[in-house]
Amino acid sequence: MTRKEFLKSTGFSLAAVSLPFFSFNESKENDVPAIGLCGSWDKSPLAKQAGCSYIESGVANLLMPDKTDAEFKNQFDALAATQLLPVECFNVFIPKELKSVGDQANHERIVKYASVAFQRAEIVGAKIIVFGSSGSRTIPDGFDRTKAKEQFTSLCKQLAPIAAKHNITVAIETLNQSETNFLNTLKESVEIVEAAHHPNLKLMCDIYHALKENDPASELIKYKKHLVHCHIAEKQERTAPGVKGDDFKPYFSALKKINYKGRISLECKWNNLEAELPVAVKTLREQYEHA
Repeated sequence: MTRKEFLKSTGFSLAAVSLPFFSFNESKENDVPAIGLCGSWDKSPLAKQAGCSYIESGVANLLMPDKTDAEFKNQFDALAATQLLPVECFNVFIPKELKSVGDQANHERIVKYASVAFQRAEIVGAKIIVFGSSGSRTIPDGFDRTKAKEQFTSLCKQLAPIAAKHNITVAIETLNQSETNFLNTLKESVEIVEAAHHPNLKLMCDIYHALKENDPASELIKYKKHLVHCHIAEKQERTAPGVKGDDFKPYFSALKKINYKGRISLECKWNNLEAELPVAVKTLREQYEHA
């Protein structure tokens, strides 16, 4: 079902929902990138009040690729009723039970699951699905790493053309070693992107993970042609910007040098979302402006 057909079946007109669902908040030159909140779409009112311009939701939470179209329609109706912030990105992509690498790798089921996710993400109006999925991509003990890399590259080669049919870009996320033993640096992730060689497979930088792995900001400049998305949180406890006082300006300076046009999503551990989110948005904007 196409986006237009789905909207018609739900009773919403394309014009009525085009503003909140199909916007793409790219930054303008020298502007602070669009700032979003990683979390459930029902946090949209709070996020908007804090200064965010979009939500980044979990694939299973909203798109529900393992559920029926009727169940997804109920979710979509609830989302459409809020009419506040667009859901422009998705994360938490592949369930940990569906292995991307190793002896139990199941690419057939992953492709089936992802195909539904891509279709429904287009209906919602999103542009990016982040491929972090540590549980899915972690290499089992004793499994050959070269073979695992070949498996993951093969999977990405299968996913990218399907994503392209739905105007979705899959962005590979670099994760620190406490979460997975595979793709821990931007360089390693870029090797997959370049091997898959498809315009709908790109790179994202989570600045929290970069800080944990001492992945330098200069890597953003080196791999600028692949970069489409960013996440951020403070290094020590994944707190929100402004809690511990981390300085992100080296990374922001690199983003400004490459004229970054994407978004920055706050993916943090919150003690008090209502109190901390406005401070995080303010801190991010101020540091970016002074980077």
